[in-house]
Amino acid sequence: MCGHPTSACNTLNLQPSLALKNLSLPDFRNSRIGVFEIDASGGICARPASTVEHDWFLFTPTGTLFHPDFFGIVGNAMAERPDVSIFYFDQAAGDSQQQRVVLKPAWDRTLFLVQDYVGLPLLVRAAALSKLGGLDAGCGSASAFDLVLRAHDAGLAIERIEQILSFGPIARSSASDRRRVLEHWVADTRAPYAIEEGLTADTLKMSRLFTEHPHITLVVPTRQGTDGASGMPFIRMLLDSIATSDYPMSKLTVIVGDDEPDGSSYAAAQWPFKLIRVVTERASGEMFNYAAKMNRLWRTATTEHLVLMNDDITIQDGAWLQSLLAYSLQDDVGGVGARLLYPNGRIQHAGMAGGVYGLCTHAWINETPDRPTYEDWAVTPKEWSMVTGAVFATRKSVLEEMNGFDEQFTLDFNDVDLCMRMRMSGYRIVYTPHATLIHHEKGSRGAATWPGSQLALFLERWEALLSHDPAFNAKLNRNTHVIQLGPDIERWWPAKSN
Repeated sequence: MCGHPTSACNTLNLQPSLALKNLSLPDFRNSRIGVFEIDASGGICARPASTVEHDWFLFTPTGTLFHPDFFGIVGNAMAERPDVSIFYFDQAAGDSQQQRVVLKPAWDRTLFLVQDYVGLPLLVRAAALSKLGGLDAGCGSASAFDLVLRAHDAGLAIERIEQILSFGPIARSSASDRRRVLEHWVADTRAPYAIEEGLTADTLKMSRLFTEHPHITLVVPTRQGTDGASGMPFIRMLLDSIATSDYPMSKLTVIVGDDEPDGSSYAAAQWPFKLIRVVTERASGEMFNYAAKMNRLWRTATTEHLVLMNDDITIQDGAWLQSLLAYSLQDDVGGVGARLLYPNGRIQHAGMAGGVYGLCTHAWINETPDRPTYEDWAVTPKEWSMVTGAVFATRKSVLEEMNGFDEQFTLDFNDVDLCMRMRMSGYRIVYTPHATLIHHEKGSRGAATWPGSQLALFLERWEALLSHDPAFNAKLNRNTHVIQLGPDIERWWPAKSN
């Protein structure tokens, strides 16, 4: 990938290291796991020959300690998942003075590409390493990142062991080395992306390149609720802000489903995009059903690419649609959620964590956006099991496959249920902070909440999966919306010096 010899095992003369002074807990000498020690630049430190035939190789930073039952834990994982070619795991990072625990989600291609959350140590099946041609010496600190990227492209399974198995220096590729790998990857695969700086010094951004912008339909329900501060209808505020988007207006259609018969407050205006108004007036006494209304509306769209959105959204970033499309155009992505802020600037949506409070919750809700978040997840594109439907980019063909929203969930849970069904069908659900919008939450529908019967149905369907949310981590705290370490971290590594 880096334009250097791919037969890197020969180039680097790689042989498993037996420098057990740095691996003092488990003894690797007679195991089927060969050990390569990697320095900060991505080079191999010690490589004496080994007479043991190895089934797996462990790539690890110099100076790493491993869990006393390392062989038992990874052996169980290998037996349970014989399809996996690369394992990574949670880790404690630091030294005798400063330490932190790094808990990781299950395999997340989106997060990996922009942050390299996998890092080192890394367990690689010997047959896979041979198939991939080994490490590429020219990738510097991103040599392991490049290996994992090639493994994914080759269709090899990559998975997490959800236990803290190592203690040592944090070892992730530098953003500059990773950017170089990705630029080669883009050139080799002809992927239509530019690699740019992310929102933090350690992250990158995958920006979609368009030779031609696709036609897209925005699907918006309204009951013409008004903003308490300005007195303006939310739908008018939204349409005004859509008109400022940095997107070809000739490629943009907005379908508004209006419960009110009179739409003159917005429909009579001249808009640069195509506006279609659908009257969705309810009969007297008929209960509002958001899911049914949205199903009716998205089915009227004639474009493949859709963004479902509430009318109490206002747009501040002209490139918001391009940021959503960067992921929703990918065939294996089912839906994409945006970062949403309240009018006061605090976070309303930055992804949703399963199992928190026994259900699921908006991570960091009502926190300030400049507050540091766990592993920078709020400011990094990441896959979650669910995102809000307040701004949800998807494709009509995917909605047709899912048969849209489940209309049993009239107000709440319909968006989460849809995301979960997409995930169970093999689609990724992506959150991107590069599309940031303002959300006057519940401005569209008022403050009504769910009936108990709908909560019971949701829990019956999803409680087991939410309690083991693969996009989360079992050792994170499930009693707070602020993602942080849980109370039950089993410490086996040396404590900090006082």
